[in-house]
Amino acid sequence: MSETGTFGERLRSRRKKAKLTQAEAAGRAGIGQGHWSDIEAGRASPTLDTLSKITAAIGCSLKTLV
Repeated sequence: MSETGTFGERLRSRRKKAKLTQAEAAGRAGIGQGHWSDIEAGRASPTLDTLSKITAAIGCSLKTLV
């Protein structure tokens, strides 16, 4: 199943599928909720380390998001 949209839109979709709020997902990833929000909104680009934490937090592969 291929998802379309921006990285932030795909991230938001996956987070919602995991039934997590931004605060919950950010807490699991060990990043601030504001930073998570900025990534979803396209105002920030995550590092590879942060991407790894994000995918673990929401239970998906990096391939799914990119």
